[in-house]
Amino acid sequence: MRLTRLVFLSAGLIAISAFSEKYASGQAARIFGNTTYVMGDGHVSQAATLVNGIHDEPYLHVRYDNKYVYGDFDGDGLKDAAVIVIENNGGNADWYTLAFLINDGEKLVHKASRELDDRTIIHSMREKNGKVLIDMFVHQEGDCMAGPTKRVKYLYAYDGPDRWGEAVPLADRGGSIFGSSYQRIYADGVRVLQEIYNTPIPAQIRQTFDRTVRVDHDACSDCAFTVLDGKKQVGIFTKKFIIVDLEPDGFGSVSTTLVFEGTSNPFLLWMDDIGGGRYELRNITELPEPLGEGFVHQLRNPAYRHYWL
Repeated sequence: MRLTRLVFLSAGLIAISAFSEKYASGQAARIFGNTTYVMGDGHVSQAATLVNGIHDEPYLHVRYDNKYVYGDFDGDGLKDAAVIVIENNGGNADWYTLAFLINDGEKLVHKASRELDDRTIIHSMREKNGKVLIDMFVHQEGDCMAGPTKRVKYLYAYDGPDRWGEAVPLADRGGSIFGSSYQRIYADGVRVLQEIYNTPIPAQIRQTFDRTVRVDHDACSDCAFTVLDGKKQVGIFTKKFIIVDLEPDGFGSVSTTLVFEGTSNPFLLWMDDIGGGRYELRNITELPEPLGEGFVHQLRNPAYRHYWL
């Protein structure tokens, strides 16, 4: 009789535990699946507000992965959260991101992200000493893109809010194509590139680069910037590029930001208007931080192919 009671008690506890876990998961989904996340990096960012676990628009699909953990990640005594969201920019890659949601005293706010991998397989995640420990499979050399096989355990800490690139609404720029275009390309994709490439500037830049290559065609020891092409260094002016930003500087010139094939960091160019619809290269400098992998992957989408000059 006592054994029967123990069996019933054990079964009851298991049922209660399963119900509590399901209730907690449902409650978490209602919170984290209807939260605003900032997708991007120091150059480009976009706020993506999830509704029932999904944010969907051209070239930015974000979804909540039903994985989360609570903890005090900033050390202020309040309960924060860390959740997994998945970002897709129109291609085959699904970028898994650990998003830190910090308690501001009233609500949880997305303050920082840690990129995990494309199509990560997460085995478990838990709080450990104010950090997030994730047991997961990531890609290693030889893996197919859909099947990561390297099992790792990484500990992620919240080190303060990320510095995301700011988004400037088109309406705030009077409908002009000029102004910071990173955000608009990230959100609106090909349509924004069409606006940029309807100007004469992309073609003028390509012609300027081609003239530079013809004048200085010797070894790349004389080139300001080089990139590895196969086993040798070549000047970046010989490589294709895509424009991701275009704006006037107020003095009859424009600045434009390019991404070259084979480089991870964007480049900033200043072009002088010399009249007759022509521009001349004044200066070029490499920006200090690389573009986010998600944005780079988006630019390599076949829909963007003919924008690479």
